[in-house]
Amino acid sequence: MFAIGTDLFIVSGLLPALGGELHLSTAAAGQTVTVFAITYAVAAPVLASVTSRLDRRTLLLAVLTVFAAGNALSAVAPDYAVLLLSRVVAGASAALYASTASAVAARIAAPGRRGRALAIVYAGMTSAIALGVPLGNAIGELSSWRWAFGFVALLAVVTALGAAAGIPSVPGNAGNAGSAGLGVRERLAAVRIKHAPTAMLTTTLWVVGTFVVHTYLGTLLEEVSGASDADRTWLLLLFGAGGFAGVMGGGRLADRVDSTRGLAGTLAALAVVLAALGPALHSVAGAAVGLAVRGLVHWASFPLIQHRLLAIGGKNGDMLLALNNSAVYVGQTVAAVAGGLFAGAGRLERLPLAGAGFEALALVTLAIGGWRAARGPRGGGDHRCGVKAGKPDASGDATGLVRNPWPKSQNATRVRHNGPESWMMGPGTSARSGVGPV
Repeated sequence: MFAIGTDLFIVSGLLPALGGELHLSTAAAGQTVTVFAITYAVAAPVLASVTSRLDRRTLLLAVLTVFAAGNALSAVAPDYAVLLLSRVVAGASAALYASTASAVAARIAAPGRRGRALAIVYAGMTSAIALGVPLGNAIGELSSWRWAFGFVALLAVVTALGAAAGIPSVPGNAGNAGSAGLGVRERLAAVRIKHAPTAMLTTTLWVVGTFVVHTYLGTLLEEVSGASDADRTWLLLLFGAGGFAGVMGGGRLADRVDSTRGLAGTLAALAVVLAALGPALHSVAGAAVGLAVRGLVHWASFPLIQHRLLAIGGKNGDMLLALNNSAVYVGQTVAAVAGGLFAGAGRLERLPLAGAGFEALALVTLAIGGWRAARGPRGGGDHRCGVKAGKPDASGDATGLVRNPWPKSQNATRVRHNGPESWMMGPGTSARSGVGPV
């Protein structure tokens, strides 16, 4: 994830040099970021579904190879069209790698260490913010923006070599009789698994709350904090360091407490931190403390979100992780639009307070999902769309998508839960972790 995180965040600093060499306007150069983001959001669930039957280790190595090739193509792109194509290739492969790596980490982790495994995967992302992006930008300034993309391609190759040596073979869904025959459309229906919609909305609002500030952070530091270019470098380093500590701490928290309760705590804390960040940004020292704490609390939420999604989805947790990646990029898009409205109104200093409001909405959404889970039957699935829960997977979590082996015309077992008739569902709570689909 270090290579992918560097690629995600490095381009914004390279836009002036990139646009100058290819004779592009600032807006046109910025579309390289937009194309990457849109591809990431759209490709994540589709590619995860298409490749679901492949061995996970083989898939990861193939995706890293394609990702390296995409960045290598960016480095040698002779014109704008080729550059955009290269960003599509890089975005699609990055999306598939992120969701697959998380699912593999959770599957090969020892019982009770799933949260820490997820944290280690995304520690690379926070390290990229702290180290990879400044290093890549420095390479671009010393030589050319092309060498910066080459640097990312090299990181991907090194990662692939490490993965080849350290990751065991992990079967895809081909060996799972309950899900091997599912098509793309049926797998995408994972979004309708019980509790999944509110989980995705929670992710989107969480991202909007923090990225409405982060998108305009450079301007805020310059205009509100009075930070110099040198100040901004070490302030972002503090944010990345706080993020690294946060994601590792969030992983441990996910292994020790119910993921829904843990996420409620981090969302509430993030709302308070963002509300306090507004006044803190009026000095460089205050900004330093505020950004470090914001990185800590924001990234602590991520392993909890993923841990919860895996509990909701069961054997199809990898599909929910892919859909969650799409929710992240929807949130970033909404954050950019919302921040632009504040910027156009000349009220940038209100962005942290707006972010706190979105985090409060995320907390309310999470609470509504928990309340509905407490009132209704447990277990993932939705009989209305042909998606139902089945037997628990190896970790004890409820299965998300299992093809119904009996046509509705036959006498399949049904039960009534003080309400509408539904297909009988299996266990919905992990006996090991105590995390259920709430």
